[in-house]
Amino acid sequence: MNGSTRDWASLSAQERAEAVALAAQGRPFPDPAVAAAIVDRVRRLDRRDQNTRELLLGVAMTAFYGLCLAMFIAGGSVQDVPGWILLLVLPVAPGFVIMNGEYTPRVFRGGLPPHAQTPNLLLLLHRAGPLPAVPLTIPRRRGLRAWWPLLVPAVAAVGWLTWYHLGVPADLVEGLSSFGVSALVWLVLLLVVAAGALTRRLRGVPRDDPAPGAPITLDADGLRPRGWREPVPWSEVYAVELVGPTPEQPDSPLAVRWSVRGRDPITVPAGDMALPPETAVRATWAYRPGLAAGQREEAP
Repeated sequence: MNGSTRDWASLSAQERAEAVALAAQGRPFPDPAVAAAIVDRVRRLDRRDQNTRELLLGVAMTAFYGLCLAMFIAGGSVQDVPGWILLLVLPVAPGFVIMNGEYTPRVFRGGLPPHAQTPNLLLLLHRAGPLPAVPLTIPRRRGLRAWWPLLVPAVAAVGWLTWYHLGVPADLVEGLSSFGVSALVWLVLLLVVAAGALTRRLRGVPRDDPAPGAPITLDADGLRPRGWREPVPWSEVYAVELVGPTPEQPDSPLAVRWSVRGRDPITVPAGDMALPPETAVRATWAYRPGLAAGQREEAP
């Protein structure tokens, strides 16, 4: 954002220690080149932590669905194997803990916390200008979806190997019967949901917009998050901000927040974006130049 070529490895031990100390106070490093190096380093660490989180989730999903597949092959008779419930539950525990926010992987960060990025990124953003006023779509980060080509064969391998080593005879007929019953239950539930949606539509009840997220499009018509039917006109946007972790709330996600008249703010986590969050802010400035100067219009 400022053309600096410095990176974290090029910083002196004193600069690194000062960066960590300032981050603990929620303050940026005064040198923009060092601030850029801190932002780049934290971003790389956050990405590594996010990949670790998704890897653990992928392993848990593979183990769970693989064991379900083993039960399917055995026609459910795997339940006669001593301790089968532990085989089914234990591999899922890490994924359950992560998804419920009880554990966030932090892998070899060298004392540089996630909240070190926020003040330094804000410092760099305040020195930057708007992007050209051209349509921009910020893609959604693929995340766990990128693992699917590996997860599907991994589930098949885990399922077959688990069944093979349990030594339980295969009973595909019984397995298909159990699968059919489960599929029928889910089909009924989906039909109930679809019937409810159709009834609301026939009655003319307007649909709620889904939760904002990437991909998100910014163009002359306004701001359009994923799944929204109509864009939010720029005349209704009175502020755009980068919000993120602080020393007091270190686990808050980095996100872009648009304040809109007459409705709740539109907040899109940076972790969902395939482009840096400051790109969304600078693209907003292109259509709302007053916000680039740090001016926050008052909502009515």
